[in-house]
Amino acid sequence: MSARYVINFIRESDLIKKAAASQNLTLCEEPRKDTSCPVFQSEVVAGLAVDKDFLIAARKYGSTFEPGTKPPHNEMVYLSGNSNQKGAEVFESDCWAWKRTETAPQLTLYFHLWVVEGRRGVCCEPHIWGNCSGGACHRPTVAKLTKCIAEYLPDAHPLIKGLDDKELVATIHWSTIGLGGVKSVGNLFDDLYRENKTVIELANSSLSPFDPSPKHKYMTLENKDRLFVLEAEQTKLFKKWREQLQGFKDSLV
Repeated sequence: MSARYVINFIRESDLIKKAAASQNLTLCEEPRKDTSCPVFQSEVVAGLAVDKDFLIAARKYGSTFEPGTKPPHNEMVYLSGNSNQKGAEVFESDCWAWKRTETAPQLTLYFHLWVVEGRRGVCCEPHIWGNCSGGACHRPTVAKLTKCIAEYLPDAHPLIKGLDDKELVATIHWSTIGLGGVKSVGNLFDDLYRENKTVIELANSSLSPFDPSPKHKYMTLENKDRLFVLEAEQTKLFKKWREQLQGFKDSLV
């Protein structure tokens, strides 16, 4: 490969780590294993007691803290978000549950982080757990309690305070970490050859001459740590792919 085509790639996981560091988030060492792209979990960014003062604040956001009434739920006490999911095909849990013997119920808040190119950055989705036996997975309920925590805690993390009524996730934009214009190899290949279905099919075949390969863009069952390219280096990658394609055509003659 010609020296002029030496390209410095950035891995997707490294983008997430860089974005997290910019917000003083500490990540768990390994990404989750059950996703098709790197998803990291942060360490806990907020912890609090579910006490009288917090419950007063939570009631302002429609939450209640009551014991269950029928067995076996009468053995538990529930912090409920009252999501009122009428008509939903699948009901999602909107409460956090503790055994009634738990004398010091607590909540903790942390983030899941992953890249969303359409948002031009890393998305940070709040999750709430604690010493409960089970937690809410209904995203609007989690977002509502996150807003409550942001208001309740005077030193709440800025990403928590950045959520609004419509956004269930916060975004750390590329421009925030000095990487404005960075794009994945797969999306750059689309930019170059989107209108050429033959080349797209070639790239997705075993005969593909392209290196780096954009093939992973069309595979969703494998956990791929995608390659990204800085805006200043994208032209070099386009030239490299064009030469590789021409070399493939020449080999067929």
